Amino acid sequence: MSASQRRKGANAEREALKLLAAALGIDLLQRNLEQSRSGGADCIQVHGFAIEVKRHERLSRPKWWAQAVEQGRALMAEPMLLYRRSREPWRALIHTINGGYREASFDEAVAHIREKWACWP
Repeated sequence: MSASQRRKGANAEREALKLLAAALGIDLLQRNLEQSRSGGADCIQVHGFAIEVKRHERLSRPKWWAQAVEQGRALMAEPMLLYRRSREPWRALIHTINGGYREASFDEAVAHIREKWACWP
């Protein structure tokens, strides 16, 4: 992976996490800087979730989802994928009860997180 690709990925993670923090009313969400070494999710600060962030022009949702699921299993957390193309809004893949995923808007992803949080003690 080139330096420009890594920079683009890091910028996408910061952008998505800033939006997510604001939507959830959290002061700050930070990138998981250990992700390349430990293979972890891009964000592990959203309680109960392992969040992967992608920003590519060519969508590879099944491949990205498999990565998110693997990271979720390793962290014993629910996988979630946030992604977007240039000049398009953020979208999400959300884990479903049957082990698959469904596509959702960014706002639907935020609502899903809040619903899960409301169910936890």
